[in-house]
Amino acid sequence: MNNNNTDVTLLEGIISLDAAIKAGKREILGVYIDREKQAKRDRKITHLISNLKKSNIPYTICDREYIDTLSTGKSHGGVVAQVGNYTFTDINELLAGLKDNEYLVMLDGVEDPFNFGYSIRNLFAFGCRGFIIPERNWMSAANVVSTSSAGASELCDMAVSHDDDELVKQVKKHGVDIVCSALSKDSVSLFDFKPQKPFVLFIGGEKRGISKTFMENADAVVHIPYSNENARYSLPTASCAAIFASYLSSIK
Repeated sequence: MNNNNTDVTLLEGIISLDAAIKAGKREILGVYIDREKQAKRDRKITHLISNLKKSNIPYTICDREYIDTLSTGKSHGGVVAQVGNYTFTDINELLAGLKDNEYLVMLDGVEDPFNFGYSIRNLFAFGCRGFIIPERNWMSAANVVSTSSAGASELCDMAVSHDDDELVKQVKKHGVDIVCSALSKDSVSLFDFKPQKPFVLFIGGEKRGISKTFMENADAVVHIPYSNENARYSLPTASCAAIFASYLSSIK
């Protein structure tokens, strides 16, 4: 397994914390809960405390002012948690588990943690089997990613790739196709794309795009056709992810 966040990080909000508890990919070191919300018997807080007790996770009832000092913003809803490292899945394990027409996604060169989180949320919701991310990624900003992905980043299986060439070899070894999302002279419309094998879908960030290594080894290059011919700029990664995920879900 690979870990690449700091030893202790923060998750804010019940959704992120519930996802982390359910996934079991992190140690939950401590949870801080707004005293006033507990006193009012807030339904979500009551349910959370019950889950914490069942899971033997330590928690502290405290003033909201203290929670504010721990958090990065005011949208925590009265709950923050200190958590340990995210446990990544081995790449070969992810690839070996793919069945026909199932897919993983490699998010390559995404330069904003919110865009990264939104992309994961969209893809996970429509059935993506897991994610491969580069060594330099946004999982160190776990709080932002978990919040923007509505906890999907905690629930999904995720692996880290340390080398593009090695990743290509691993994908090919498992008989999995490489599919790149890009517009090129050889690309086909997404709506004409009919996968016959498991594949890894490579989606790049708006500025840097997809690594040359992956493009040169692609089994298929697929683009999203624009209805407006005057649309000159690429879609945000999260929007591209949503369109791909929705289409791929519809053809299963």
